[in-house]
Amino acid sequence: MTKNELADKLNHLDPGATLAVPRGVLAALFGTGALTKEAAAAIEAFALDHRCTFSCEHGAGMPTFEKDDIF
Repeated sequence: MTKNELADKLNHLDPGATLAVPRGVLAALFGTGALTKEAAAAIEAFALDHRCTFSCEHGAGMPTFEKDDIF
């Protein structure tokens, strides 16, 4: 997956829908080997650009994007 493909998926999510993306995929997309605090901050900004929120609990579960429910 590329950043453009991720952006397209986020843009096409229905309001309130979620998209889970494996940690390794996100780390590679944002140029790191692991989801560091800096990478997570860049991903959060990317998510906001696509009207989503990003959540990633350290060590638990898969990172998730959720589409804002208000347009």
